[in-house]
Amino acid sequence: MNLRQGRRLAVIDTFFPWKQSGFRYWESIEFFKQRPDTLFFATNVSCDEFPAPVFPIEVFKEMAEEKGITDVYCVFLNLACSLLGCTTIPSGFTLPGSKPHLDLSSFLKEKGIRLHTTLYPGGGLEPEIPAPFLSVVKEGCSCIFTNVQEVLDEIPSSIFTPIVINTDYYSFNQKFLEDKIQLTFAANRSVRKGFPLLANVFNQLDDSFYLNIVGDWERELHLLTNEQFSYYGSLSPEELKKIYQHSHVFLYTGTQDQYALDGFPVTVAADAMSTGCLLVSTNPRNDRLTLVAGVDYLEVEAMSYSIVDALNWVKENVKTAMKIGETGAGSIRRKFNCKEVVMKKIQYMIGS
Repeated sequence: MNLRQGRRLAVIDTFFPWKQSGFRYWESIEFFKQRPDTLFFATNVSCDEFPAPVFPIEVFKEMAEEKGITDVYCVFLNLACSLLGCTTIPSGFTLPGSKPHLDLSSFLKEKGIRLHTTLYPGGGLEPEIPAPFLSVVKEGCSCIFTNVQEVLDEIPSSIFTPIVINTDYYSFNQKFLEDKIQLTFAANRSVRKGFPLLANVFNQLDDSFYLNIVGDWERELHLLTNEQFSYYGSLSPEELKKIYQHSHVFLYTGTQDQYALDGFPVTVAADAMSTGCLLVSTNPRNDRLTLVAGVDYLEVEAMSYSIVDALNWVKENVKTAMKIGETGAGSIRRKFNCKEVVMKKIQYMIGS
């Protein structure tokens, strides 16, 4: 593979630059570090700090010709299908989150610009998404990256890539038990995140544990009778990082949802693992692509007794539990490392 000479990459995003978007923000920064000539466009230009200019999508065609863009990269199924001009199929079903006015298909074809995409959970990729949308991406994109087994099965040419984690930012911090075992639960409010299950579990734990809750869960706090917790609401990456570095366990109680997909581990869990937190997690989709249960993390069922038993085991075996956390951190830092994942994507998209 040796296509790099004369090729220029552009990244198209939606609301950007936005630090709260997590992996998309870190990935784009790494694209810029490895390919400083990369151009960035957004459908809604935000004001978060970013090392390069971000242009409105309205000037893309003009700049593509002027700057010699040869390749375009985007994340999520709904944005890829929007750029390819397929947001509604003959049955009348419209892809959630897609935008017909973003159609660049004729221009990309006319100019010979190749489109590449990453299909991660979310962004229109749902459990029952009609196959025609995946077919559109299969036919219209040169490189398709994903961490979803169903996409790998449906599109054999797709390339497995884990979610990107800024392992330099979420640096490893060895965990010591000085007082209580610090548990952290961080998620945006959604039924599938399992807050009632979390509350039921925590209410059964003794005062050896302390729970940090991050996310918009204020309306659910009444479910907690165990008062050994702090509620932070939504936090910035900087604030989250501080909590992770002083947490022993990241707890994920997610369940299967017919309307939405979550990757495994979820991004916030991988961020926490990178700092050395032991992941105690359900695995609703039985994902075995990256982490090994019992080696990198502790897997539990979406049942109170299973999670309580696991956490009590942690209490009785703190040193062993923290060693599993260290092993998990090593796996995250090897397999999910932003630098390595972006380098792999660049090699596939524009050559080495």
